[in-house]
Amino acid sequence: MATQPPAISQDLEIPPPAVAERLNLDAEKDIVVVRRRVRYVDDVPFQTADSYFPEDIARGTPLMQPKDVSAPGGLLASIGRGQTRLVDEIQIRMPTKDESSRLGQPAGTPVAEHTRTGYDAEGRPVRVMITVAPGDRHTLVYELDAS
Repeated sequence: MATQPPAISQDLEIPPPAVAERLNLDAEKDIVVVRRRVRYVDDVPFQTADSYFPEDIARGTPLMQPKDVSAPGGLLASIGRGQTRLVDEIQIRMPTKDESSRLGQPAGTPVAEHTRTGYDAEGRPVRVMITVAPGDRHTLVYELDAS
């Protein structure tokens, strides 16, 4: 499989209510930095991955620039906000019109939405990443330490 670099955009915006809730922000007035990516395999959109960061954490870092940041988790660690705990939520649903358009998928194809909330050592949520993957292109495999 050939891959190409993800298409990336970066914006400042008021977060959607579900993101604001996960980041403990006010959905009416707090601002987040949003980094939107579409990942491709063989020149076909494979998944979207949108990351939301509280603006006060992202301020003054490369997260504010619309360029590839290869490891946002490492960048958060470098500013003392490393993610020490992650909470994952996975939902299978029908896509929104915007998601279908970004993914170039036919109507009627369900998607898997993976929402990951990262918390720093103090318990503050520092990142919400929402990945949307077409149901006809993915298999989820988990391996967990049982101890």
